[in-house]
Amino acid sequence: MFTSAPEEQGAYPMPWTVGHRVFTPGVEDAHGNPVKAWAAPVDRGVYAWAPAGTSEPEAGRDEVTWDLDLYGPAGFTAGSLDRFVVDGDEFEVEGRVRDFNHGPFGFMPGVVVRLRRVEG
Repeated sequence: MFTSAPEEQGAYPMPWTVGHRVFTPGVEDAHGNPVKAWAAPVDRGVYAWAPAGTSEPEAGRDEVTWDLDLYGPAGFTAGSLDRFVVDGDEFEVEGRVRDFNHGPFGFMPGVVVRLRRVEG
């Protein structure tokens, strides 16, 4: 659990590993009906994760609630239907990956992925 994926080694240590389950479209059940499915988890190195919360509602937008913020390196990607296994619990990606790598002076601190716990 305390290792980082070699392809994501960067300037900052990544002491944690999470499982990334990529959404797999086009899967059908035994009767030919489309069903949601995810690939087996693949280890990805991350900086950290932390409890999250609720965003303030804005004019014309609904309030957004999420359970966990996942902090990854520059180039860390996740699809909007993907899932992550963090410390034994499974979470869905909530919204888009928040990329903080386009600021001044070449500083590339990484990304934040908002996650919501999968129940059941």
